[in-house]
Amino acid sequence: MLKNARLRRTAAAALLGTMMTGILALGSAAPAMAGDVSAQGWPTGCTAQVQDWGGVASCSSHNGGSYQAVATCKDSNGNTFIVNGTWRQTGWSRAFCPGSSKAVSANVWTSPTP
Repeated sequence: MLKNARLRRTAAAALLGTMMTGILALGSAAPAMAGDVSAQGWPTGCTAQVQDWGGVASCSSHNGGSYQAVATCKDSNGNTFIVNGTWRQTGWSRAFCPGSSKAVSANVWTSPTP
């Protein structure tokens, strides 16, 4: 599921790059559009860690975008579910597993928007 979301974001970024190339070729609109798009980017240097109570994620540079922790939790009945942390540009995003469930994996989702 996380890989599919990343692939969609990668495909969207490639499409946006192709569209920007076409806009730049048109001329007068290029400087304003290029300035607006270059101000935002995907966070880089991201890490995620499993904690007993959930997952944490952080990125070393937000590049104008944001990130959030995502944890896969497992309850005592063996059911698994995903919880999301808050969107951040700095510091740690924390995704808390509810009740007595425990985290089994952690990841980080990124976005080019704040």
